[in-house]
Amino acid sequence: MKIPLIVAAAVALAFTVTLSQAAVISSTYTPLGANSWLANFTIANDGMPARFAGFSIDFPNATNLVLVASPSTWDSAVFQEDPSLPDDGFLDSFVINASNTLTAGQSIGGFGVSFMYTAGSTPGALPFMIYSETFAPLFSGSTTVTAVPEPSVALLAALGLALVGVRTRRSHARNGNTTQEDRMKSSVRRRRRTRDISIS
Repeated sequence: MKIPLIVAAAVALAFTVTLSQAAVISSTYTPLGANSWLANFTIANDGMPARFAGFSIDFPNATNLVLVASPSTWDSAVFQEDPSLPDDGFLDSFVINASNTLTAGQSIGGFGVSFMYTAGSTPGALPFMIYSETFAPLFSGSTTVTAVPEPSVALLAALGLALVGVRTRRSHARNGNTTQEDRMKSSVRRRRRTRDISIS
C-alpha cells in the first residue's frame, strides 16, 4: 500500500517540476501610429532549468518586423512571416558568449522589435521558446504583457485630474473652507480695518 503512494507522489512531483515556469518574458507595447507597434522585451530566468542561452518569440498576425534594439552580449535577428508555409515572423536571440547565459535569478532587457499588427487593435501575449547552449528546446510559454497607455490617454487623464483640483479649490473657497494662508490674510485685513476705524 505504501509503495503505490510513494510512486504517485513521485509522479506528481515530476509532473509539477515539468510544469514549473522556466522563464518569464515580459513585453511592453508602445503604439507608433496606424497599426505599427514597438515591443520591448525583458527575459528572466526563474530557475528551471538552471541556465539557458537563447529564446525565440513568435509574432502571429504581424508583418514588417524590424529589430530595433538588442543587448550587445546577445546576437538577435528577426525573420519575416512566410505565407507559403504558413509561418509567423519571429525574433530569435542567442548569447554570443557562453559566459553570458542566464542563470537562476538573472534577467536582461533591451530587446526591441517594431512591427505592423494585422489582427485588430492591440497585440496580446506572444508565444516563446527557451533554448539551451546546444539549441535544445527547454521550455515554451507566452509573454506577460505590460500595457503602455497611449500619450493621448495619459494627457487626458492628467488634464482631468487638474480640472478636478481646480474645481475642488473653487468649491472650498465658495463654501468658506479656506486655507491657513487665506485665514492669515483675512486676519491682517480685519486688523487694518479696526486700526483705521479707531484712528478716525
